[in-house]
Amino acid sequence: MIPDKSTALGLFSQPMQYVIPVFQRGYVWTLDVQVAPLWADVIDRVDALIAHKQALASGHRVVPPQTHFFGSVVLERLDDEMSFNRVNAYEVIDGQQRTTTLYLLMLALRNVATRLPGDGLAKTLGPKTQNEGDFNEPNDMFKVWPTEAGRADIRELTNARTADEVCGAYPLKVRTDKGMVKRERPLMVQSYLYLHHAILAYLRGLDLSDAPAESPDATLSNELINCIQNHEVVQEFSAELPLSEERAHAIVKTLDTLLQLMTLKLELADDPQVIFETLNARGAPLLASDLVRNFIFLQAHREETTQKPLVQPLYTKYWKSFDAELDYKGEPTSNNWWRVLYTQGRLRHPRIDLFFFHYVVLRRAAELKVAHVFQGYKEWWHRNPPSLEPELARIQKSAQHFREFIEPQGYCAMAEFARVVHALDVSTVTPVYLFLREKYDSQDARLVEALQALESYIVRRAIVGATTKGYNRVFLKLLEHLTPLEEPALAVGPYLAGLSGKSQEAPADDVFKDRWLERPVYKDLRQGKVCAILRRLELAMRTPKHEATPVETLTLEHVLPQTWDTLDGHYPLTAVTPEARMLRETYLHTFGNLTLLTGPLNGSASNYEFRIKRVKICESLYVLNHYFQTFQGTSWSDADIRARGERLFETALKVWPTAKLAIADETEKAA
Repeated sequence: MIPDKSTALGLFSQPMQYVIPVFQRGYVWTLDVQVAPLWADVIDRVDALIAHKQALASGHRVVPPQTHFFGSVVLERLDDEMSFNRVNAYEVIDGQQRTTTLYLLMLALRNVATRLPGDGLAKTLGPKTQNEGDFNEPNDMFKVWPTEAGRADIRELTNARTADEVCGAYPLKVRTDKGMVKRERPLMVQSYLYLHHAILAYLRGLDLSDAPAESPDATLSNELINCIQNHEVVQEFSAELPLSEERAHAIVKTLDTLLQLMTLKLELADDPQVIFETLNARGAPLLASDLVRNFIFLQAHREETTQKPLVQPLYTKYWKSFDAELDYKGEPTSNNWWRVLYTQGRLRHPRIDLFFFHYVVLRRAAELKVAHVFQGYKEWWHRNPPSLEPELARIQKSAQHFREFIEPQGYCAMAEFARVVHALDVSTVTPVYLFLREKYDSQDARLVEALQALESYIVRRAIVGATTKGYNRVFLKLLEHLTPLEEPALAVGPYLAGLSGKSQEAPADDVFKDRWLERPVYKDLRQGKVCAILRRLELAMRTPKHEATPVETLTLEHVLPQTWDTLDGHYPLTAVTPEARMLRETYLHTFGNLTLLTGPLNGSASNYEFRIKRVKICESLYVLNHYFQTFQGTSWSDADIRARGERLFETALKVWPTAKLAIADETEKAA
């Protein structure tokens, strides 16, 4: 590496373009975590420079103000000897967030300078914000050329001259075919607006760390961030005050002398991947997926030639959908779906990192800590290096399967399996699901049977109250067992049936039935889990003749009210004994006494005597409640609860058959 010292302004002084490789993550710095602290660092040194100048003017001998080190930027020269009239370009291997933010600061400073008396400062800053020349490639004018998701934004911000222009180009509410939709401004746009208004405030003598008069517990910085994120137009602070030209020049001088960076230019012998992994100064922590992406595409970079480009075609075909999607104008923008935090079990991470966690477990068929995803992937890769394009195609396909798994659509077997698994909070089965989906199409009967065997195993154990602590090992062993088989789906049921011991065995029918009838599941399981189980029964009871009533927004209802003992004897005990009361309190929360209703019906049915409550329940269109249309009794007793529980269990056995029955069915079909 060739190290060199530069300043924030010096970084942009020469005709040069900093290219963010297409496979790197987009701009991720946020206002409160990174941009506001960066601005505070800048202003701290500007104030020090002004104080130093004032001390010198008064005749005092003073020590020059200290510089502030912003971190390092690692660059790799992009050589293109066959192209003429092109700007010198460097790929930013590390430090793109810092480089991009400093460029946004230059753009904001340039635009504010146009409002000062005279045009000297604005003219000085012009070449710092745009490369000047008659280039063959128009995009060479931009000092920073981001990943595709940010290119439309950088064009808009470079060409804009006022903050109001930027706000107008990025409204918070847009009209679509679905009506008015609220959206967030891209992070790059938010950063520009913050820096633009922060500069204006400083030139008017305001400190963003001060508290506004109307909100003593907040700061002007908090107020500015809130305005950028929630208001169509960002109002200037104290717009009636004049702008100080002296302060503007002090900012430029500080950027040119006191804010230093280290630029490291790679030589041929340097490995960009190693440097990328080890250098990460001040900035947003890299996601495991960021490291995986850079690792793969730096492999592609090593393999490509002038005659055979790899990086851009492979990125566009297989990875771009992770990083960018089209906005309402049809322009690429940051894809938030994969970056949204999602909870699975005890894990709460961006969806893309959860996907890679399960994907790496799938590839290695071994236990993995979520903090070691990238290391695990690298180890797997180096053991038996895969071909680039097939591996990227496999990642892309597996990501689609993961997305269908955590956001199930419709009522197919896969979607219903996913809903039950999520409700019961069993995320450790995800690698097995991804493995099966690699082998089988969504409509394949063998896949349906395998998912039924998995669901039966999980649901039965949940209902009998068996532990889930060993599931990680159970499903990893299952994955290991299935991997070499030609027909892995047919082996799922037999494998689960062969497990023994309380920590992993599949409950037999007699145990399943006993706990179904007598376990107070309403108290022992979370309501969401009980709802999910009854929802599956509802769907299983339906025939093509039944109306397709939605089953998404349902609530649990006790047929025998939980307040039965206060309802004027409408629900009497068979015997007034402690034993009878204890039995009643148990049956009260079993499946036989629970049903599903919509919210409004649930409220209207609540605490009535049974003859009235039965009429209310019968108003429901759900098949689960048809039982009460033919029920002949005028009261609802413990025996009635058990009888309905047994009727529901008949359906439960069909939905979640014993593993041995599943084996028999598979054997017959295989034969």
